[in-house]
Amino acid sequence: MLPEILGILGVDIFIVLSILTCLFDFPVYLQYGYHISAFIGFGQLWIAHMFGLPEETRFLIYVAYLVIALANVIFINGYVGAMEKRLIWTTCLLCCTTVPLVLISLSLASWYVNRVPLSLPLLPLIPPEAVAAILFICVIIVSISLFLSSFGLKLGYSSPPKKRKEVKNR
Repeated sequence: MLPEILGILGVDIFIVLSILTCLFDFPVYLQYGYHISAFIGFGQLWIAHMFGLPEETRFLIYVAYLVIALANVIFINGYVGAMEKRLIWTTCLLCCTTVPLVLISLSLASWYVNRVPLSLPLLPLIPPEAVAAILFICVIIVSISLFLSSFGLKLGYSSPPKKRKEVKNR
């Protein structure tokens, strides 16, 4: 496995974040900021390829980029939970994006570190049974939150704005 997989995962995370910020009506500059961050990731991939950086350097660059992407995922989840006060959306976002992305990222980074001799401390291997169990728990939580939202529970959920009545000029 090459360290570029971590950079590609970071680019994918920023692209998903730009889509999520469109869905949650974040400011436009934040949406474009995530697009620019994805282009920066592509630029890192191209520069590392063109200059032939050593494998350890590429790994550290891509891990730093991936950590920044994961921090932004956690920020978006916290923003939706704290500022928007949408409990159901927060649990869905937590179980559908935050937890799986963190697990996948940690699994890829630990697999790379434990398979390739680097001068970094070894990270513990995450067993596949634990990843499957955590993802199963996430599916259960998403199912419960969707079930509760179908009954219209008001657990910090903000209702959509009502349509204004148009006044007809006669």
